[in-house]
Amino acid sequence: MARSLLESPSAPEFPREFQERHLSELAFLLTQRRRQLHDAGVEWPDLEPLEVRILRHVEAMQASGDVAAACAREALDAVAEDELTAGIHALVSIGDGLTEVMERMAVADASLLPCFTEALLLAQPPRLTEALGALLSTPRPEVRATAARILGQRHEGGAALLLPLLDDAELEVRAAAALAVSELGHRPALALLERKLSQSPADELDAWALASLRFGSARALQACRQAARAMGAIPPRVPWLLALAGDAQDFGTLSRLCPQPGMTVTVLEALGILGAPASVPLLLEHLSHDEAGVRAAAAEALTLMTGAGLVERVRVPDEDAGDAEAEEDTGREVTQASTDAAAWDGWWEAHRTRLEGASRLRLGQPYSPRSSLEELAHPRSPFKARARAALELDVRSGQPTGFQPDWPVQRQCQSLARWQREWAERPGMR
Repeated sequence: MARSLLESPSAPEFPREFQERHLSELAFLLTQRRRQLHDAGVEWPDLEPLEVRILRHVEAMQASGDVAAACAREALDAVAEDELTAGIHALVSIGDGLTEVMERMAVADASLLPCFTEALLLAQPPRLTEALGALLSTPRPEVRATAARILGQRHEGGAALLLPLLDDAELEVRAAAALAVSELGHRPALALLERKLSQSPADELDAWALASLRFGSARALQACRQAARAMGAIPPRVPWLLALAGDAQDFGTLSRLCPQPGMTVTVLEALGILGAPASVPLLLEHLSHDEAGVRAAAAEALTLMTGAGLVERVRVPDEDAGDAEAEEDTGREVTQASTDAAAWDGWWEAHRTRLEGASRLRLGQPYSPRSSLEELAHPRSPFKARARAALELDVRSGQPTGFQPDWPVQRQCQSLARWQREWAERPGMR
């Protein structure tokens, strides 16, 4: 006589094994998403199928209730970070797991907090802003800072909860709160941010300046200019911030910083963002530098300014390869901006007449905030460029968008479409 599956001796174990498989797939997919997000060879819209698969596994676990929740709860004790991330993501998505996840986050080792950040940026549990707000008063500064960053990156409210942290005893927390408040576009905080900027020591200047620049603060720009001209110990992000917010007059200041020890690569990157045609000869000169990193920075800056498309193929070692393997010239070939000085000299001579009249260049065209919007929308823009373009769009428009390049693809597309519609007729945005 035929027997049903429910009468099988293994029937009691089947639901649990099924949910463990969902959780294992979820861990794998989240890891793949993280890798592909930062892989310059992957177009960012192509992550959407991965995200759909993640959602389907979560939905299957939601349908299984207590069994799935038990599996996800056990994953909170996992040593492997991919399993922990999957457990967090699943548990906050299944039902009433948010409180338990917040309790675990409050005591988690600092090295594991990025797992909570990744999982909570992708999940959509109700009451998350309220739950994160409760962690803003935890005794551990690294947890307070992480909760503040998540609130800012999710861009779903909570700015009022963050304001007390601007006076926190720990620099990490103050900086995280300032950036989160600016990401949330809480303009009433600008006066406070500017006051903090004027009172801050040098090691805090870049955090307060960046938060203020998101609101178009002229005071923050002036503070960056003064810090760069002081020629003393300059906070490392000041040249970058000056490039984001400044104009052609800042080329001289940045060029004087270029020879300082440890500043050359940073300044070359900043010159590419600034886009002043006057910087091209200095960038061309550094294509012949002895250090490969300096040559690469100069080439990338020229590419960002000109959009010339001069590239070269180079072999880079695999990240997981050992020293012996690296010595055998293993690895993979990648395409990067050309460091051939002769090729760039020829290109510039052929195009300089057309480009020298612009005050700020971006990919061969005069820069406007729409240039940053186009970079964000372009499917082949790598993660690092999109992160910079999102911040640049905030700074140059003076209107924080809150856009994050690690949001789910669908949310990114919706945000870009909304801003494109809103700015279509704005002067200066074309």
